[in-house]
Amino acid sequence: PFVCGDSFTIFYFAKEEQYCGFSQVYHNMDRPVKVPFRQGFGQRFIQPPGSGADLGFFEYNELSRPLHGNVFPLVLYAESYCEPISPSTASKCTQVTQAVIEKVDDGPFGFQVKVKWQLLWINGESYDQEFFGVGSSPEAEIGTNISEIECVICMFNARDTALLPCRHMCMCRECAEAVKLQSKKCLVCRHPIETIIEIPISY
Repeated sequence: PFVCGDSFTIFYFAKEEQYCGFSQVYHNMDRPVKVPFRQGFGQRFIQPPGSGADLGFFEYNELSRPLHGNVFPLVLYAESYCEPISPSTASKCTQVTQAVIEKVDDGPFGFQVKVKWQLLWINGESYDQEFFGVGSSPEAEIGTNISEIECVICMFNARDTALLPCRHMCMCRECAEAVKLQSKKCLVCRHPIETIIEIPISY
């Protein structure tokens, strides 16, 4: 799932530059098209006609793995402005998904995308580290205890909202909104909250 985005851009064979910028290494390819995207979750993105790449021009080993210099065949770049704690602290959010393209059969549409890396950038700061409160161990995947996924405040809704910059993910969206208006501090570490960001998790 993608964080809500004001715009969405697809790069082909792109490398990361300073401050979460990306550029395509093959200059003869069409320039990436930035598409406006309304905010919200669960939306379907349809790429504009004529803005893709003909995969037939590339060798399979170019598509199926990152190239030298950490160049990924496919980079999905979503930009948004996170809801600020106060009007003076607007936060630009960028979610980057770096992926490869695997061939699953010999047909013209026999390709699938495999995600290799995802990270968030908030106001120039990288948050590619794990959010505390999101289970990722094999034990958690097999049988996560209900108490480990409940919001620590209402004890009913699932945790789906991360607090930045401390990265604690211990509340649901509704309770995070209430905390933002009242204490403005994380309930776990008491660190001041700069931004809250909703991240849907399949437990």
